[in-house]
Amino acid sequence: MTYTEAVGKLLSLRGGEQAGMRPGLERIHALLDALGHPERRLGIVQVGGTNGKGSIAVMAASILKAAGRRVALYTSPHLRSFRERIRVDGQAISQEAVIEGVERLWHLVERVEPTVFEAVTALALAYFARQKVELTVLEVGMGGRLDATTVGRPLVSVISHVDYDHQAFLGWSLEEIAREKAAIIRSGMALAASQAAIVTDILCRRAAEVGIPLWLEGRDLSVRLRSRDLSGQRLDLSGPGWTLDDVFVPLGGSFQPQNALLAVAAVKALAHAGVRVPDEAIRQGLERVRWPGRFEIVGRDPWLVLDGAHNPAGAQALAVSLRDAFGDQPKTLIVGISADKDKAGILKALAPAAARLILTASTNPRATPPEELRALLPPTDVPVEVAPSVREALALALAPPATPIVCVTGSLFTVADALAIQRGGGDIPCEIERGSDRVESLFS
Repeated sequence: MTYTEAVGKLLSLRGGEQAGMRPGLERIHALLDALGHPERRLGIVQVGGTNGKGSIAVMAASILKAAGRRVALYTSPHLRSFRERIRVDGQAISQEAVIEGVERLWHLVERVEPTVFEAVTALALAYFARQKVELTVLEVGMGGRLDATTVGRPLVSVISHVDYDHQAFLGWSLEEIAREKAAIIRSGMALAASQAAIVTDILCRRAAEVGIPLWLEGRDLSVRLRSRDLSGQRLDLSGPGWTLDDVFVPLGGSFQPQNALLAVAAVKALAHAGVRVPDEAIRQGLERVRWPGRFEIVGRDPWLVLDGAHNPAGAQALAVSLRDAFGDQPKTLIVGISADKDKAGILKALAPAAARLILTASTNPRATPPEELRALLPPTDVPVEVAPSVREALALALAPPATPIVCVTGSLFTVADALAIQRGGGDIPCEIERGSDRVESLFS
């Protein structure tokens, strides 16, 4: 079996990633039981919520690595390489290890018939156990109660800001969604971002029901922005018994201070399990971190920003971040949205931030045709153009009336296409540490 064949087998399960969504834990439990329960040998930090999960996870993993711990990181989806989803000490799983993992798993897959996410999660957990990692940071795929990452007994559970997404699976009210997310609180310690009052109430009730201490932003945790520029942000962070002032986070976006607070609080909370992380490791880990495709600036003249905002809350956060970073300078937004998302809500949040809109479609089969996006666009006075591909959309953005800022957004698949244009094809995982690769301007 080749690497390409192995990945193809995984991604084709049950009709692909989106078509194969079947919430439930029975299949992941069957896989892990047959694999000898690797999750029981892992010290787990599970990160759920709606937006910011990946940022929190990658920052927490970077801090733990800086502290000298052997740490695994599991995130989804990927941007350039499937191997980005499964990392140990920041390094993506090798092609050979992917092949080996699929070969170990495949006879079980044929019997259990898991979804793509369940099979990949089982492969990742088995790999992490074989690598004898000390700590494992798992990003929840969808929801929490019935997500394949909700296995084992986490040392720490983290819940980012909860908002509307995946309603067809999680429920149409914020209360229903919050209950699904809150279910990851089941052992160790828990912490959560500031939330709508109804969400906070649900999280507090869940923590009380299972007897788990809960740190809440605004009550137990706080963050203050000292300064922000295009190189990153300086923050003051505090929690029960600890304070960290003037911490530098080299990630853009007005949403990242909250994510940094939760990442730091997560590693601080590990002290209850005997894992103590020095403050200097926290500073070093944050200073090194990168998280591609999340308010990532990859070019200048014009400035090129990539952000995978894929729901209305994420789109609104992007609009605020663009204003905070670039003020009133005119912005061209290149927007491509997946068909299963709240397209009208995303467009409504993004349109006021644009001096020019270019609607497009990623190469992913789930992409919405741009003409359908145009039909959903609220009334606007700004020029609206349509491009059949991200490559053509970028070419349009450089043509008159060009603006000093261009932002590619609407989905991580759209962002992935822009990265492929910039950095070329091939199975080359995005790096998650600064200094690990060279960032070149698309326009150089």
